[in-house]
Amino acid sequence: MNILIGLIPALCWGLYPIFLTKMGGNYFQQLFGTSAGIFICASIVQVGFKYQISVNDFMLYFTSGLFWSIGQTGEVWCFKEAGVSKIMPVTTAFQTIGNSLIGGWLFSEWVGISDNLLGLVALIIILLGVFVSDGLVKIERKDIMIYLILLVTTIGFWGYSGFPHYCHTSGLAGFFPQSLGMLVGSSVIYFVGHNKIKGSDPFGIKNIISGIVFGGAASTYLLSLSLNGLVNAFALSQLNVVIATMVATVILKEKPKNQIISTLTGLVILIFGVFLMVSI
Repeated sequence: MNILIGLIPALCWGLYPIFLTKMGGNYFQQLFGTSAGIFICASIVQVGFKYQISVNDFMLYFTSGLFWSIGQTGEVWCFKEAGVSKIMPVTTAFQTIGNSLIGGWLFSEWVGISDNLLGLVALIIILLGVFVSDGLVKIERKDIMIYLILLVTTIGFWGYSGFPHYCHTSGLAGFFPQSLGMLVGSSVIYFVGHNKIKGSDPFGIKNIISGIVFGGAASTYLLSLSLNGLVNAFALSQLNVVIATMVATVILKEKPKNQIISTLTGLVILIFGVFLMVSI
């Protein structure tokens, strides 16, 4: 059951970038709409279950949400610049490396030499899968800056996954303060990007739907963190790359048909690496 709960974020996060693309708007509108949708989901959960949380844990989850807004800004911008199918495998690699090393070494989820060796082997396999699926061996000069921005902003996702680990409160109790941090961070970025708060923003409103999809992932991811640990919860969630990449390839037609086989091969390798990591 724990593994099944851990797979729900993969499904929702896999569909999320597709919703973003279909809803339209610039990345500021997509970011703000997403955070608003997540906040709505979290508010409903909080009203329904009336979770209690300490001030210290509230601030840690809130900070986690602020970090998310940084990571999400970079990811959504890169989606716009390079496409979902091209960015998803790369952001998966960046996030997996950071979160796995943080969870395995900082939080001591990897115990002994064998766990550490298996973890490093799994990371290498995951990276190999990314290279095969995305063809990064043929990286173009114009894409270098995109990937650098993605790497720097991925620090936000590391903080998003890492800060809840310091909390004494686990699971959905932290969803509301985390979503509040997401909304505050996204609102600041939205305001800076537009230099004003718009009275009506149809694309921002439409992307609330994307946020509700993301909210389904975020809430179950918090449950998975407490049930499966940071490394395993994150590894399972990153199977979203399979859904997002293949849907973007087939439905959004972001890649030619002759690249589908290499994409599938790379994703199979990546999945193997993820499940090897989960087995530690």
